[in-house]
Amino acid sequence: MAVRKGESLYIYGMHDRGGEHLMIHQGKAKGWVLVTEELGANPNDQNGSDYTDLSNQGFGVIVRLNHAYGSNGTIPLPSKYGDFARRVANFVRNSSGAHIWIIGNEPNLEREQPRKHPGASEAEPITPRLYATCYKMCRDAIHRLPGHEHDQVLVAAIGPWNPETHYDADPENQYPANKIPGAPGHYPYFGFWGDYIQYLRDILLAIGPGNCDGIAIHAYTHGVEPDLVFSEQKMGPPFENYHFHFRTYRDQLQAIPPAFRHLPVYLTEMDQDEPWENANRGWVKNAYKEINDWNKAGNQQIRCAVLYRWPKLDKWSIVDKPGVQEDFREAVAMNYQWNPEVVTVPEEKERPMIEVAKLSSTITGAAYRTNFLRHNTPTTVQAGQTLTVTIALQNVGQFTWTAGGNKPFRLGFQWYTLGGEMVKFPPAFDFRTPLPTDVPPGGSVTLQAQLRTPDTPGTYHLRWDMIHEHVTWFTSQGDQGLLITPVTVTSEETAVVPSGPVRVQIQDISASLPRHPSKTYPTRSLSAIRRIVIHHSANKPDIAIQRIATYQVSQRDLPGIAYHFCVDASGQIFQTQPLETVSRHAGQHSDDSIGVCLLGNFTENPPPAAQIEGTARLLASLTTRLNIGLDQVFGASDLFVTGSPGATWPAWKGTLLGRVRQLIAAAGETAPVTPRPTGPAGKPIFHYLLMWHRGPGQWAKWDLLGALEYINKFPVTIGFSIEEAKNARYVTIVGGPAGVPGDAEQILRAAGCQVERLAGATESETRQMLEQLAAQGRRFRTLK
Repeated sequence: MAVRKGESLYIYGMHDRGGEHLMIHQGKAKGWVLVTEELGANPNDQNGSDYTDLSNQGFGVIVRLNHAYGSNGTIPLPSKYGDFARRVANFVRNSSGAHIWIIGNEPNLEREQPRKHPGASEAEPITPRLYATCYKMCRDAIHRLPGHEHDQVLVAAIGPWNPETHYDADPENQYPANKIPGAPGHYPYFGFWGDYIQYLRDILLAIGPGNCDGIAIHAYTHGVEPDLVFSEQKMGPPFENYHFHFRTYRDQLQAIPPAFRHLPVYLTEMDQDEPWENANRGWVKNAYKEINDWNKAGNQQIRCAVLYRWPKLDKWSIVDKPGVQEDFREAVAMNYQWNPEVVTVPEEKERPMIEVAKLSSTITGAAYRTNFLRHNTPTTVQAGQTLTVTIALQNVGQFTWTAGGNKPFRLGFQWYTLGGEMVKFPPAFDFRTPLPTDVPPGGSVTLQAQLRTPDTPGTYHLRWDMIHEHVTWFTSQGDQGLLITPVTVTSEETAVVPSGPVRVQIQDISASLPRHPSKTYPTRSLSAIRRIVIHHSANKPDIAIQRIATYQVSQRDLPGIAYHFCVDASGQIFQTQPLETVSRHAGQHSDDSIGVCLLGNFTENPPPAAQIEGTARLLASLTTRLNIGLDQVFGASDLFVTGSPGATWPAWKGTLLGRVRQLIAAAGETAPVTPRPTGPAGKPIFHYLLMWHRGPGQWAKWDLLGALEYINKFPVTIGFSIEEAKNARYVTIVGGPAGVPGDAEQILRAAGCQVERLAGATESETRQMLEQLAAQGRRFRTLK
């Protein structure tokens, strides 16, 4: 996936300018730079800043917008929130090279809170409600700026382990009181602790779903030992369930309400609580390994982990610590990336999802009213079908029905038995038809609505109903909807799609999925398709395909869902894009490939047998129909750096392809074979990358890291054995004779291999040779 300018797929980061050169690896910028700004609250101040020197190099840029530092308040007193929001908007308008902004910093810390009045020693506590109010004012001010409608405005990180801020229940009833007795009686405690993890959760609840773009967090260790990064040590009472060291980040992420778990997370400060030693102790490498492991497990993705800090402004400076810099460089060489394919979609709540009375005292049920003008809903249908129904309807309520945003208006349906019991559908069939454009009060729209019929034959009531997503169904607010009754559902006639010599049942839902209002994918001929790429959705197996599509369109700005097919846990197959569509599911490998996504997360366990079976049937049909060899079926991780289709892919790839061969043979077909370069008789390997290995801990680790760009460009067999390399037509020896002996070339040529050695004067020069070949699209320097 290509990210926006000013963002990075790599998780590395440095706090403050100056150290970004440490993140230039293999000629490429790999990470983020966080810059802090002190803005004040003068609404007439028009000053901004320029970050294009960073974004033009390829760095991600995050800007923290503080009202001030220390006792002047990271955000101002409530009376100044409006002025601060205007100052924030002025700064953003007159800045360039950035679109990710944090509002304030560690608002639960007493020292970051504004004093109650000039000269006062006591602070005005920043409660979750106060922070949420300030944050939303700033976010709205930024999003109103032309060109900044899609900027990410992040919630400030809390100060972990700090219990200074306690508070009463939310006046708007979104969270309970946060007061734990037993604290000292003096200021700022006055007898109560504040739960700092609950503080983060309560801020998000006060902000509300759909009003937040991302979340910042902080994490540290209490000590310098590198293994403290992985420590499970817990706090003492009353916080005995929380981590005492770096894994406080997990406590914070677990506190995020489900409706916010699709949002990006940025770890914007990490360090030890003691000054950095001038030594490469491995703490930095451990920290990035920890975050990479978290991301690879399919959790809510942490897009960066920012090391605190570069300049000599306090005891944590790195500019004068070459040992720490070396630790950081070695971490960057690991090329850790967050995975944009992971979609941690928020759970839907029971209908209605939010009581309308809680939204605003001015909203009444009469705001949600529909006049159904005409429709062609059939009254006799087959069971288990997806139909398209034309429906014209008019907005006779008080709201504009918005087509986009986080709370769009859509048309849904509900089936009931004659006894009044609602029929529940799997998420993939709970269709919500989007609006093509906003519909103001009095306006009309005609929709091609998707309707799924019940699986069980019988007589039913059907109600069409508008929904304000994440708010309410219209009928819950007194609207009548459109009731069709009775509707007779007859026995399903199973449709077998003759999509190739191997016949398979495929449900085409592509027309019902959300699409970008202006962007479209390019198309191709079927003859251009040469391979198939397997993905996993990296979330729960019952995730609705519509919600994946919605996320990819609204959050990743794609023209439509990225996959051509999805297969659920039961083995049901859904077509989500026409085969002719060039959807961006595999980066540069998308043009000639089909994307198949298995719903679920297979990081720890393989897919269930039914899902393997359904996928095998789909692959058998596609490969025979399009004459694609099974050697051209890849996991996404076989082609580029990603966690998809899960770390277990090597364990179930053979099972999947073996079953495909059985199905093709049972249909009386022969599995297609893709023509490929072959060597002399008896040489099954096309190209072997030979590296040196002397024993445990002594092998070509740096050579392998330097070859990653090359390996990503050209499929090769990688190994350390001269004997194994004899089985290849072409052999590239990486490094000089101090690694792989000089006589290896003679041995391999005598075995009929074509051989070349890539060896610079240093490891760095060897890497540059490989990178240059990859950039030029050349597999070899001298061989043909």
